Amino acid sequence: IRAQYENHEFGSDIRSVYRDIHQLNAPATGLEVLYDGRTKGYWLKTRLFSQSELQLIIDGIQSSKFITQAKARDLTQRIQKLTDAHTRAVLNRQAVVANRIRNMNESVLDETGRLYRAIREDKKVSFRFFHYDREKKKQYSKSGGRYIVSPYAILWNDGNCYLYAYEEEKARFSHFRIDRMEDIRLLSLPRVGNDEYKEKDLTARQPKIFNMFSGEECLVKLRCINRLADVMLDRFGREIILTPDDEAHFLVNVPVELSPPFYAWIASFGRQVKILSPEKVVNGMRDFLQKSMDMYKNDGKM
Repeated sequence: IRAQYENHEFGSDIRSVYRDIHQLNAPATGLEVLYDGRTKGYWLKTRLFSQSELQLIIDGIQSSKFITQAKARDLTQRIQKLTDAHTRAVLNRQAVVANRIRNMNESVLDETGRLYRAIREDKKVSFRFFHYDREKKKQYSKSGGRYIVSPYAILWNDGNCYLYAYEEEKARFSHFRIDRMEDIRLLSLPRVGNDEYKEKDLTARQPKIFNMFSGEECLVKLRCINRLADVMLDRFGREIILTPDDEAHFLVNVPVELSPPFYAWIASFGRQVKILSPEKVVNGMRDFLQKSMDMYKNDGKM
């Protein structure tokens, strides 16, 4: 909203402009008209999203490796159109993420939309699943055959998006990276696995899983240096109890699903974290470290 008082473009004097702006700013309208001293004009501030909320959405899109760069740019431009020109100019920047590795699958958003539809309509889906080889060529699982699963949830982990689905032939739930799924088809078959699926349990299970590797669930006791309190709380939630052990260390019991990525996570802290119990997990850590050491001997093999 802009008024050029000198030229009276709107056929109104300054008093009527002030009166109209005052009426527009009334609480009942849900509008907010602000004055811009730089341009000497008025602008309508959007109420759908605040500037900081829109910036958060745009930064999330720009920093995500789940979508391609072209799609990230397209979504950012469309989101900027949700607001006024004044706010749009402020938002006209991109989040900078060092060495961001982008997904190469251009159809991933459409594929995800089909999965959400299948979940809403309580239907099975079929798809092909692939990995890239060292020549960057697709190698399909099941010799190119199709998976048929019952989809239940979409999960995010480390910037990647996964389908959590029930495989009837294996009688278990599995994770599938959505950008590795191809030619997703919605089937007329009803989902199975409703009795086995519990959304609340799935939410509680997420901190226990490392890199989406499932395994035996176990309560593990750790001894950590004090400065890792933030790390443990961020990973396992603020409900865990940190018990002082001495002036420099604390003890904590955490629920995890045992897997190689869990042992690798512990190893990444070096001498700052030690597994104390149970014994089978201590032995699992020793075995993990020994195999890694053996690989780096002169005659070691992978």
